[in-house]
Amino acid sequence: MLSKIFSRENLYDWLSVEVYKLKPGSVVLNIGASGKMDELIRGNKELNIISIDIDPDKNPDIVMDATELTFENNHFDAVFMMEVLEHVKTPHMAVNEIERVLKKDGTFIMSTPFVFGIHEEPYDFFRFTKYGLKHLFINFTDVELRARNGYYGSIVVLFMRSIFSPGKLQQAIGGLLIIIGFPFFLSLVLLDRLVKDDRATTGYFVTCKKS
Repeated sequence: MLSKIFSRENLYDWLSVEVYKLKPGSVVLNIGASGKMDELIRGNKELNIISIDIDPDKNPDIVMDATELTFENNHFDAVFMMEVLEHVKTPHMAVNEIERVLKKDGTFIMSTPFVFGIHEEPYDFFRFTKYGLKHLFINFTDVELRARNGYYGSIVVLFMRSIFSPGKLQQAIGGLLIIIGFPFFLSLVLLDRLVKDDRATTGYFVTCKKS
């Protein structure tokens, strides 16, 4: 899907690198089962991975809420939470639980959208700025935030996502705008490469350590 390529720009590449930074034999928790990112994480066969999800239809290893983890303290070497935090009603509780189950110096790797339409409704609750994320991870160290793309790239994604609007008329209008506006969108993509402006981005990729 073209809109996902732009909205998740750089995300898969960054995740692929981080997955293989982990030591062989690492015990890993993946919060949010199924999908491309779950496949990338499981691609490293040297990791011992447990996946959880609140939705049993996604076939997690364990059906579990991220805000009520039943694992022991200091259990995991790493925790992944990709495109999930925006769907958690109490994100600070999930972050506290992740910190609890991570070992000292354990790695937390996550991503979340910013400029992006409502999805998986009605279970889409939050958008986080980079400052909001830094506040959430205030108890972690070595916090690194990466914007997936820039201001102009995020505009392109909003237009592309218009074809998923509710109602056939809105979808038809969205498709027409994409066709008519293609040269304009191409110029925005080029601008995004030339002008570094991350005041808006489709989302953030974060890595940090438990202190």
